[in-house]
Amino acid sequence: MEIEICVGTTCHLMGSSTLIEALNDLSKDIKESLELKYSLCFNTCYEKMKPPIVKIDNEFYQDMTPEKLKDIILNLVKNKK
Repeated sequence: MEIEICVGTTCHLMGSSTLIEALNDLSKDIKESLELKYSLCFNTCYEKMKPPIVKIDNEFYQDMTPEKLKDIILNLVKNKK
């Protein structure tokens, strides 16, 4: 699963660093299945998406919190089994 977290100024100020930290709380087997990348900007804030923004397998998610991110990842992993 490819996860790309925006670490641009706006997303950083809105908490993208807490999203990165939240990934450390996931189990080892889930973390090993993730391909984590960082983006300086997705240019989606201007399209009315609220930061911080995360792209998971080519789908954008807005207003992300650590809890939301973990829930989305766990649900995606569960659905892939």
